[in-house]
Amino acid sequence: MDKTGAVVAYYITPHGFGHAVRALEILRCLTDLDPSIKPVIISDIPYGLVEQNVGRPVPMRKVRLDIGLCQFDSIRYDLEKTMLKLERLLSVAGEMIEREKQFLLSEKVKLVISDIPFLPFDAANECGLRSIGIGNFTWDWIYRDYADSDPRWKGIVARIQSSYKKGYLFLRLPMYGDCSVFPKIEDVSLVARKSRRTREQIRLLLGLCGEEKMVLVSFSSLELDKAALDRLRKISGVTFFYKNPTKFPLSGARSLDGEDVSYVDAVAASDAVITKPGYGIVSDCLAHGTPILYTDRGRFPEYEILVETIRRELTCSYIAREDFLAGDWQEPIREILALPRKQPAIKMDGADQCARKILEFLK
Repeated sequence: MDKTGAVVAYYITPHGFGHAVRALEILRCLTDLDPSIKPVIISDIPYGLVEQNVGRPVPMRKVRLDIGLCQFDSIRYDLEKTMLKLERLLSVAGEMIEREKQFLLSEKVKLVISDIPFLPFDAANECGLRSIGIGNFTWDWIYRDYADSDPRWKGIVARIQSSYKKGYLFLRLPMYGDCSVFPKIEDVSLVARKSRRTREQIRLLLGLCGEEKMVLVSFSSLELDKAALDRLRKISGVTFFYKNPTKFPLSGARSLDGEDVSYVDAVAASDAVITKPGYGIVSDCLAHGTPILYTDRGRFPEYEILVETIRRELTCSYIAREDFLAGDWQEPIREILALPRKQPAIKMDGADQCARKILEFLK
């Protein structure tokens, strides 16, 4: 393939890790197809994610250009705090756009990509650059749901929409919400990471053998009281795995930190994943056919769309939030481990599709 040597600015929201891991998978495919590409990541995601997922060094500017949603804990959102932070962000939006404009010009950036902060589209437009959005939703759609009950959101939604409308193209991933704010939309397949090891190899690395069941606890944080932890200690025949920043103080639980096993390896080897539905973990489970035991995640419009896909494509079961927080996991785990394992039928070559579309633009 012809080499471009072009500088590409890739903006990534820090809201959860799902946006980050899919963006990094696209960057991995892009730099594999054309090693001369010079990507720059603009985000405040942990750089360790970049090292784990791209496979080569990528320059990164620690800048945050959106808020996403603020959270009380791992499954509840603080909408009032989110609104206040958005209002502060928008009050200095002009300065931030000017700063990004100067960055794009000084670095001779050829293409702007965003998943899915909105201000980069303003900066690209002022530089006369094309910009591409990649994702399964836009923030105006998320916040618009809250505007139905709180009209203070309406001005925020309108301002965000004015930015997205300046984008040239939106590459829409599966499990999508309303992305119609973009003038042009093209559908692509699922962007999903795939473990390069077999399930048996991963279990051997973790020292698991025989009929021992591996259950991955996939939350950015987990707040369980002593009574809940006491109930979890009574669950036998299961080893729980988790990864920093999650803390899971059980003798029958093991941290993946320090193991020669990536997170996607852990998903591939697990007999089930316990989580709240998010794009990243759902995609990883779809890529490996890993069963999901899920709880609800508060008022978030993406939730129902993800659950619809989980129910259609994967072996799954629901655990009510009250039971989850109380540590009443034993029966739901027993039930999901006894179910036959589905094999998803969804196409998963979205990263390659997106990378090739980006190269078309650069040429």
